[in-house]
Amino acid sequence: MFIVVCLEIGICCLKFAKPTFAQEVSLSISPPITEITIQPGKSFSQTFTVKNDGEPVVIVPAVLPFVPLDKEGHVELVEDQNSVTAFAGWFTFDPAPVSLGTTGSHDYYLKVSPPAGAEEKDYYFTFIAEVQNDNNLGFTNSQSQVRVGANILVNVSKDGNPQKKASIIKFAAPQLIDSFTGLTYEVLIGNSGYSFFKPIGKITVDQIFGSTSVLNLAPLNILVGGEREISCIQGENLIPCKLPGKFLIGIYRSNLSFTIDGNGESVEKQIYTIAFPFTILFGLIIVFIFYRAVRKSKS
Repeated sequence: MFIVVCLEIGICCLKFAKPTFAQEVSLSISPPITEITIQPGKSFSQTFTVKNDGEPVVIVPAVLPFVPLDKEGHVELVEDQNSVTAFAGWFTFDPAPVSLGTTGSHDYYLKVSPPAGAEEKDYYFTFIAEVQNDNNLGFTNSQSQVRVGANILVNVSKDGNPQKKASIIKFAAPQLIDSFTGLTYEVLIGNSGYSFFKPIGKITVDQIFGSTSVLNLAPLNILVGGEREISCIQGENLIPCKLPGKFLIGIYRSNLSFTIDGNGESVEKQIYTIAFPFTILFGLIIVFIFYRAVRKSKS
């Protein structure tokens, strides 16, 4: 039996509506994401810790499927009863309401058990901790729900080696820029395989006859059949893929290269950009025209 698990922060984001009420509700959950590769008929257990930093609340847990929402990594919960019921047998946890005081926390023990006949593919879920709407918090059932969620990415595979395939949908930067505008890259990577993956790689920028700079790609999950805009990372912070430096000049050769989850052959694409100080040139032209006009007026 095999079970491969990886925890990672900031991979997928949940968009939940935020209600307006007098008292403050502030919930957090950890770990924010769980990745599992598991055989059909086997089980895996995970503990989720929900913490309350706001007013006392009563929370109830649930597990809902989700689908990718956009290229920024947001997801959309699937809340119709048929979808929820279809996967109810996959998960075991205590559904009882729990009271959380200020600074209080609670551990939920979740068991994931894909049935023996489960199709080999990806399945995406979110473990939800939701505030009950009868906590005297100043809002009603007609208002938006207060929730916190942790994503669960499950790949069901008999041999633990699902086919993963990546493609560069877009790697772009302006072909011609002013030296003072900076150089920013757009990276869009698609997943045409059978399991989620993370691109592990970089953008290497060589100034022809000059220096070399490296921008590290953020290891963001790309879900099956989807595309994702990839930013860069510095330390633990996500940043735009932008070449450092306030003044650029010359020809820049930029090479995007990454591997799938750090394994296998590298996927690559190369582009070129020319940086020229047009602002300075235009300034000199204006000064020259002004100078000629002054001389002409004196003659």
